[in-house]
Amino acid sequence: MREALTDKKLESLKPKARRYEVHDLYCPGLSVRVTPEGRKTFNIKYRYGTNQKRMSLGIYPRLTLAKAREKAIDALRHVDEGTDPAKRRRQPGYRVHTIVEDFIRQHSKVRNRKWMENERILNREFVAVFGERDIRDIKRRDVLEIMDAAVERGAHYQANRILSNVRKLFNWCVERGIIDISPINGLKAPTKEVSRDRVLSDNEIKAVLLSCRNDVYPFRHYVPLLLATAQRRGELAEMRWSEIDFDAQQWVIPAERSKNGKPHVVPLSSYALDLLADAPRFLNCDYVFTTTRRSPVSGFSKALRRLWQATGSDDWRFHDLRRTAASGMARASVAPHVVEKVLNHISGTISGVAAVYNRYGYDPEKRAALEEWGQVLEQLGKGE
Repeated sequence: MREALTDKKLESLKPKARRYEVHDLYCPGLSVRVTPEGRKTFNIKYRYGTNQKRMSLGIYPRLTLAKAREKAIDALRHVDEGTDPAKRRRQPGYRVHTIVEDFIRQHSKVRNRKWMENERILNREFVAVFGERDIRDIKRRDVLEIMDAAVERGAHYQANRILSNVRKLFNWCVERGIIDISPINGLKAPTKEVSRDRVLSDNEIKAVLLSCRNDVYPFRHYVPLLLATAQRRGELAEMRWSEIDFDAQQWVIPAERSKNGKPHVVPLSSYALDLLADAPRFLNCDYVFTTTRRSPVSGFSKALRRLWQATGSDDWRFHDLRRTAASGMARASVAPHVVEKVLNHISGTISGVAAVYNRYGYDPEKRAALEEWGQVLEQLGKGE
């Protein structure tokens, strides 16, 4: 069917039992295909020679209607000039998804321990929209388009992450001679980031812990352990059983997963050990927190939304639990340098020359601090 496509009309298109297509009255050849899962994809149909062809342009709403029409007109212009737009953008070795794969393999994996996060952002935000296009044809307005889409859906900091990762990608392309100049030189981050200082109150901690008791594995155990160990979300998510010494009552985060590149010993309080003892263990699986038995736990956003609903508070994040634990230990008169050692910070009270000469690990002090904090959590978890 043909419709005068508008954003309101696109939003109103509902999935049906079978895939269907709506053609745009204002742009010949442009259509939007709606799948039973609700995915809306812009396509352009054109005739090249004697063949009728179709080319995917992008997914709505990541690709706006105005941009889809612009791409459709550009494709038809190439047809008029005697060039097949589909073949033009599929030049071997220069498609966006190919370049991103090379960038992750040759650059990110070698230089960045958190390369998986880079890969996730680039694939979800950049490759998903421009994957089949020639990297040399990506313009400044294309990058602004996906950043603006992130801002419009409320993901302001994500827009900054998109810019940061795409900038690194283009700079690498310049070094490799793939492009002559980065199209986003001088482009500023859309959002000014402010350091969070959110700390949960005792009543909020109590609500979180009681809500976790009504949740299921893995977050039933994972979230309280975030509080009990005061470690980073990603470090705990990738915790292995082989890293835990139950006799010594400690967990050693290996250097390759530690943010500062050094092994980090985390003493385990009685409260933390009880949580681990209650967590299930799977045959031939070393991950403590997993749903697939082949990879660490994911789905943090969904779990956070469940806890928000259960606790009636939605202005905190998982990383705030780490700050809450540090503040709780400080409130219990734990020395600042001991709290920093628990957090595995390399700056702060013991830094500079002092850090060079003071090689003491403060393990007994760390254990005492986490044990005292664990007792607080145990009482709060009982609703006391």
